[in-house]
Amino acid sequence: MKKILRPILCGGVLAALLCTPSLAAEQGDFSLLVNGEPVAFTDAAPVLKDGRSFLPAVTTFQALGFAQEDIVWNGETQSVTASKDGTTISLTVGDSAVTWTGPSWSQTSEDGTSGSAGGSGGIAYLDAAPYIDPATNRTYIPVGLVADILGCRVAWDGATSTVIIDDVDAILAENTETYERMDQYLDYARKYSQGNYQVEGSYLLTSAPGEMESGAEIINTIGGDYNLISSQTAMQFAMDMSIGGTIMGAPIAPTDMNLDMRADLDTGMLYLYFQSEDLEQLMNNNVQVNGESVEFQIPDQWYSLDMKAVYDEAYGPGFYEELVALSAASQEAAFAQTLEELLKSDTLILTSTATTSDYLEALNQLLGDSHFQKSGSTYTSTLEQDGVTILFHLYTSGGQVNGYGMEMTASETTGMEMTMTMEMKGDDMSLLMEMAGMTMEMDGTYRPSSAAPETEPPAGATVVDLWELLTTPVSEL
Repeated sequence: MKKILRPILCGGVLAALLCTPSLAAEQGDFSLLVNGEPVAFTDAAPVLKDGRSFLPAVTTFQALGFAQEDIVWNGETQSVTASKDGTTISLTVGDSAVTWTGPSWSQTSEDGTSGSAGGSGGIAYLDAAPYIDPATNRTYIPVGLVADILGCRVAWDGATSTVIIDDVDAILAENTETYERMDQYLDYARKYSQGNYQVEGSYLLTSAPGEMESGAEIINTIGGDYNLISSQTAMQFAMDMSIGGTIMGAPIAPTDMNLDMRADLDTGMLYLYFQSEDLEQLMNNNVQVNGESVEFQIPDQWYSLDMKAVYDEAYGPGFYEELVALSAASQEAAFAQTLEELLKSDTLILTSTATTSDYLEALNQLLGDSHFQKSGSTYTSTLEQDGVTILFHLYTSGGQVNGYGMEMTASETTGMEMTMTMEMKGDDMSLLMEMAGMTMEMDGTYRPSSAAPETEPPAGATVVDLWELLTTPVSEL
C-alpha cells in the first residue's frame, strides 16, 4: 500500500494518509496513471504542446476500458469514434468540438461557460484541438477529455509530472469490502448531528518544562471551560481561557480571556469575538512609548470570515459546497454511499502516490468489516504505515455501537512525533494528545438542547472582515 497517511493526518480522519515515488512509467513528457496503474506507451508517448497535455488517442481509450474493436478511425474525415457502456465519443483532428452520446456530464461551452449536458448527448468544446503527430502518424487528444465525459476524476501531479485518471465507479465495482460495522457507527453518530445538542466540558494545554535565562524552571498552561451548541448546519461556541503556569513551582498570575465563535455552515460565514480585561491591564502595565505607558484596548467588535471564499480560493470554485454536500449526504446514507461520494469528491486530493485506489485501500484497512478484530464487545481495526499507527475502536452493546475510540501514534521518523487518544462512550467524550512538547487534555458531555445555535453577532454589534484585515498592509491600516 502506498504511503498516504500524512495527507490524511493533515486533512482529517477520512481524508488523512506518507508518500513514495510514483510507479507510473516515465515515457514522453509526462507519465499516466489510470485507476492507480501505470500506462505503458509503445509507439507514441505523452506530449506537452503549447502548454497543454496530450495523449495518444488509442492507448488512452484502451486504458480507460474501451475495447480495441470499439475504437474506429475514419481516414476520410480524420475522426476517431470510441464506444463503451452506452457512451459514444467522436473527435475530429483540428476541431475543438466533441460529439458524444450517453449519460449527462458537466461540460464547457464554446464561449467558456459551464453547464450540465443532458443524457441524450450533445457537443462539448475542448481547450485544444486533437492533432496528428507527423513523426508517428498517431492521433493525439487533450488530457482529461474522455475522462471527463466518462465521469472520471482527473488530476495533475506536478512534482512527478504525472496525469492521474481514476474511474471511481470501476474501482468500486471491484471492491469486495463490506461496512456493516461502520453503518452501525453512523447510526450512533447521527443522534448527535441531526438535532440540537449542547456540549459542556473543560480543556487544559500544558507545555513541557522549560528554562529561563536565570535558570528558573517554567511551565506554561492554558485552560478553561467551553460550551458548544450545535445543529446539523450551525454552531455557537463560547470558551473562557486562563493563561498561567508556574516558575520554580510558584504559580504565575493568570491572564483570563473570553472567546465566542458562531458559524453558519450553509453560508460558510464564521464570526469571532475576543475580550480580555487582564490582557489589557497587562499590556498597559508593561508597554511604554517614549517613557510613557500606552493605553492598550481590545476593540469591542466581532470579526467575520467567509470560509466558503477561503476554501474556494485555496482549492477552486465549488469546493466548499462539495464539503457541505458530502457532510449532508452522510447524515442519511449508508457508509458505502458516503464512501463513494467521498472518493468522487475533490476533497481528496489526487497525486501519483495517493490515487483513488490508494485511498480506498487505506480506508478499507481502517474501516472495512474484514479488518475489524473482535475482543469482547469491542471491534478494533489497525492501520500501520511508515511510522504512523492508527487503532480504531467501536464499542458495542446489544449488537449496536454505543461509542468509539481512536489511538494514533506517529514516530520521530515522520517529522511529527505525537500520540493521541480520543474516545466517546455514550454521551461523554475525552481527548489526550501529546505533541511537540505539549500535552492537550479535553473532556465534554453531550446533552440534547432546546436552544438553537446563534449564527450571527448580536444586533448592533460592530463587525470587521478578518480576511480583509489580515491582507491589508500595515501602512494602510
